[in-house]
This record gives sequence, C-alpha cells and structure tokens, in this order.
Amino acid sequence: MNIHTIGINHKSAPVEIREKLAFNASSIPIALSTLTQSFSSSEAVILSTCNRVEIYGASSKDCLNKDSLIDFFSAFHGIPKERFSDHIYHYHGLNAVRHLFYVTSSLDSMVVGESQILSQVKEAYMTAASSEATGNVLNQLFQRALNVAKDTHTRTKISKGKVSISSVAVEFAVKIFKDFSDKTVFIIGAGEMCELVLKHLVDRGTKTVMVANRSYDRAKALADEYVGKAINYDSLKDYLQQADIIISSTAAPHYVIHTDQIKHAIKVRRGNPMLLIDIAVPRDINPEISEVDNVYLYNIDDLQTVVSKNMDKREKEFKKCQEIIDKEVKRFMAWSEELKIGPAIAQLRNHFHGIGEKELERLRPKLRNLDHDEWEDIVYSMQRTINKILHKPAKVGKEQAKNGGGYQYVETIKTLFGIHHHDEEKSER
Repeated sequence: MNIHTIGINHKSAPVEIREKLAFNASSIPIALSTLTQSFSSSEAVILSTCNRVEIYGASSKDCLNKDSLIDFFSAFHGIPKERFSDHIYHYHGLNAVRHLFYVTSSLDSMVVGESQILSQVKEAYMTAASSEATGNVLNQLFQRALNVAKDTHTRTKISKGKVSISSVAVEFAVKIFKDFSDKTVFIIGAGEMCELVLKHLVDRGTKTVMVANRSYDRAKALADEYVGKAINYDSLKDYLQQADIIISSTAAPHYVIHTDQIKHAIKVRRGNPMLLIDIAVPRDINPEISEVDNVYLYNIDDLQTVVSKNMDKREKEFKKCQEIIDKEVKRFMAWSEELKIGPAIAQLRNHFHGIGEKELERLRPKLRNLDHDEWEDIVYSMQRTINKILHKPAKVGKEQAKNGGGYQYVETIKTLFGIHHHDEEKSER
C-alpha cells in the first residue's frame, strides 16, 4: 500500500488559505466517501483544525498521489488549485508516517508539547473509521500514532512547563494563593489576554470576578459570562482593595494603577497580600508598586522570561521525542513491508507455476503412453520442486521485511524473475 499525506498548516499557509480548505464536522464524512470512491482500493483520514488541514491516504494503486489529492481539494471546495497549491506540502511512504507521528506527538504544533492535537487526531481517526474509510493500513498507522504520542508525553518532558503568557500568569498566582475559591479577581481591560487569564483562574476555582473596561458594555459582557460584576472604568480605583488578584491589559498610554492607590488598598485590606499582573505594553501599573509590602507585581517581561525558559526546556526534549518516533517509524515500515511480501511471494509462485504449467502442456503430448496416475506423479513432482525452490526466497523475504528491507527485496525479485505488471494484476485477481 502507498501511504500519502497532503495538507497545509500554520507554517505553510496563512489563515485566509487554511480557512478556505478547512472541512467542518458535517462535511468530513462526505469528503471521505468521495475520496474512497474516487480512488479505488483506497483508505483515507481527514484532519482539520484551526492550524492545519491534512488528508492521509493509503492505496494499492498509483492513482493516489500529490496531483490527484490537490485536484480533490480543488474540486471539493470549489477553489482553483492555483490559489493554494504553492502552500501545499506532500509526504509519501516513510516520510508520511513520520509526519503523522510528529503531528500527533505535537512536535509540529504551533506550541510544541501541547496536548490538544492528540485528541484532534483521535477524533479525526474515529470519524474516518466510523465512516468505513479506513482499512488495515490506516487503522494500524493511526493506532500506532496515538500510542507514539502517549509515549513521547510520558517518557519525556516535552509537555512540562507552561508556554503561554496566560498560563504562566496563573502559575504565578498559584505560588501566592493555593486556593482561589475565596479570592476576588479584578480584570482591567477586556481583551483576549485578560479573558484567557480569567478563564484559567475560574477553572482553578475563582468564584468572584470584577471587570472594568473603557467600554462598559464590553466589561458587562465579559463579567456576565463568568457571573461577575461590571465596574465603571472611571471608578476602578474604588474597587482595588476588594481584589486579591488584579490582571491589567489596557491600551492606555499611561499608568492606570498608581502607587498611592495600592498603598491605600493594602491598608484597607490590613496587609492581606495582593497579586498584580501587568500584561499591557506600555505598562498599566506603576513598577514602584512592587516595593509595597505584601504586594506582588509581575509584568509582561517577567511572564515572557518564564515562557522562554520553558520553551527552551521543551526544545531540549525534542531530540528525545525524535528518537522515540524514529524507532516507531521503522517498526511501522517493517510491518508495512511485511504486507508486501505476501503478494510478492504469491506473484513469484504464480510466475514459476505458470512456467511449469506451460512446460507440462508441452510435455504431455510426448508422453501419451503414461497412464493417469503416472502423469499425476509427474505433475506433483514438478509442483513440489517449484515449491522447494521458492521456499528459501519466501523465508528470506519475511526476514528482510522485519529488518526494513522488504521493499527492496520485492523489487529485486521482480527484476530477477521478470515479474511484470500483468503478473501482479493476475495475482490480485
């Protein structure tokens, strides 16, 4: 079986190209059916996420290739292939297998080590399997890919350490407050980063939320989402003392939280600690606040430093993951090549027995005096001789396949004994 991967991702194509080639949940079964019907003896899996769109295909025929899959993308989405073909990547055979293992293990992700892609690959495979679009090859390939991903994440530290600003901000909070259930979070600015930090904190147990934003409607929308309270932006200083954690990310050109305000807040709080995280550039919070007792202040550079260190740690684990994947790729390719040995040996047997049958047909008229039993002995002897001749090549072929040399062995057999395409078709029939 020939294995192919074709697709685009966040590295090869901008979002305006990726979104045009993306498949939604309802269209994937239709696309899979179209694929398997268009290419005979084929299997297919479609992986479509916000960062990548990929088709994995396996077929015993040569009709499944880069050009045919590009044509499928174009026809299915109604987009001229000239608009996206330059962004397409294509892998075949061993490279296609390695690519899937990298993808599933999150080595090819925008954030190396992230765990979401594993569930996305699993869902893509389950959708294809339930649509009866997979067979022996892709079933084996994807099951191994999922196991490889689990191995890389459990046997290395590729997923250890937070590598997003929002998650690192929460890690700082965890160091100061072990329990968030009785803590009040005050969000100043209702942008994406603040919302991500808030989501993480709520997931950790935060129940009391306040939101201030220059647009009161935007503040209210975010506060309502987390059953919180919207604060008038001009009055935010009056609520600082209520906050245990303050996350600020506005577009203001000047400080929005000042030292005297926090000193007053700490006094009202009777020294209970406050955590302030300033994600804004330029900064929202006066850096001198860090000198106030029981106040912990971190800015975007502090967060980015931790992110960079964690990314460096993940990069060091990358090579360990590669070693795991390389071993599993070899194992899969050995299994794949073993599949080829059976048909190759069948072709070899058909070829030699075909020669034997022709010789027997030529010989029979010359041996008219032989009775039926005597002739059957000759036929049996011929077949037995051929089988003995083929025993060693068959045995060696299986050994070669286990060591990864099955493909070359098969091609050598075909060349040595003149097994042509029509012989292969006869064997398949």
